[in-house]
Amino acid sequence: MIKSFENNNSLGALSALLSPHLKSKEVLDELDRFPSQAIVGLGQGGGRIATELSRFGFPTFLLNSSKSDMEEHKRLISEDRRIVTKSKLYPELEGTDKNAQLGYDIATENKELYKMVALTPEIQNAEFVWATVSLGGGTGNGALKVALAYLSAVRKKRALPDGNIPLGIICSLPSSDEKGSSFRKNALAGVAVIQQLMNERKIGNVLIIDNEKIKNYYAKDPLKTYNGTEIDAKSYSNMVVASILAEISSLPLLDGRSVFDKTELLATLSTPGWLSISKNNKVSEIDNLEHTIHDLFNDSEVLAEYELSNIAAGAIAVMYPSGKNISPKIADDVYQYTSNLLNTKVNLSISTNSKVENLTFYGLTVNHTPSVRITQLKEELTEWIKLEEEQERAKQEASSSLGLDEFADFFSSERKNHKGRGEISLSDLNELDNTFELGEVSFKENDSKNEKSMEEELDDLDI
Repeated sequence: MIKSFENNNSLGALSALLSPHLKSKEVLDELDRFPSQAIVGLGQGGGRIATELSRFGFPTFLLNSSKSDMEEHKRLISEDRRIVTKSKLYPELEGTDKNAQLGYDIATENKELYKMVALTPEIQNAEFVWATVSLGGGTGNGALKVALAYLSAVRKKRALPDGNIPLGIICSLPSSDEKGSSFRKNALAGVAVIQQLMNERKIGNVLIIDNEKIKNYYAKDPLKTYNGTEIDAKSYSNMVVASILAEISSLPLLDGRSVFDKTELLATLSTPGWLSISKNNKVSEIDNLEHTIHDLFNDSEVLAEYELSNIAAGAIAVMYPSGKNISPKIADDVYQYTSNLLNTKVNLSISTNSKVENLTFYGLTVNHTPSVRITQLKEELTEWIKLEEEQERAKQEASSSLGLDEFADFFSSERKNHKGRGEISLSDLNELDNTFELGEVSFKENDSKNEKSMEEELDDLDI
């Protein structure tokens, strides 16, 4: 069961981002109906997202090829749920150095561990499961295909009546600050895996964290803890996704003129597509409802930006302060404007709450087309490949300009053969018996057919 939002010491700085309605009597009295969720964090970035979500009491498992990456979470995640995926082929490695193909190989080696996690009661019995991953990285991104194969097979047993699977992905995309083509190749390869899983209806929603958007927003309004410590931008983005998921998950607990019930929420989250969440909690009065709803879906996306077209499913929630009168016509108007804007089936919630001071709007859309950041990453990849090719050419030209080609073979093994140098043993001298001819020494040929030793193989290297 989820922990109380009011008396939860694990929340830490995350508490500062939560909507006040989560601490209202209306929500606290209904926490036993809060949708149960479980989290599987892949790699370092995915582990950090997962750990923020674990603060609510969601059962959370971390898988990573680097034990040290997971040590930072030991206060929140127990040791038996911090699972190290070691490689037998590369036993000396901890982590993948952003090499997603290596990450895939290591995940394949450790497929039994991924099966084990998928089969835990926490994963099998949760009402919804999230896999979290940084698509710019190597370990988590590389493990995505392996992990999702087993998670999807298990979660299919809890498929909804329409056949959709209550399993989603939360993934972060690299920002422009992360330099080089490798981050973008990793991310786009991960997106390709996700899109295929969507097309095959093996997963539901995918929630993108666009670190470029979060970075720009955070630069204007950095978050500080109660003691004045400033939170870094990436930690902030993980806290934002955790808080917004808790808030939309609480909507079925709210009473009101129209209710967005748990079945409708799970159906929305289980619809294959790219999930966008919008929020506006700064509305004091509604002068133009249609304009307010338009701005909510077009200008108030929390985690990533989308083109508002080709939408598979949608939802809108309006929360009023308890003392504010709700027009009897408001539910009809909100539903009509939102349906016309999204041009799809829409779920609706109209409620009051004792803790909110302003009108609060939430919008959900499940999009067939991914975030606009994906297109930007493709453009950035083209630019980075061109730049890296230019850097390689410049390196080669700089080397040629030194004019030192005549020394290329200076340290070649062909210069002089010193293979006979070294100490000689008594047995070598004994072999000289009866081999003297005209004062010259010759050695008998060694007829040994044994395999070369490692030393002999090293001798044969052309250095």
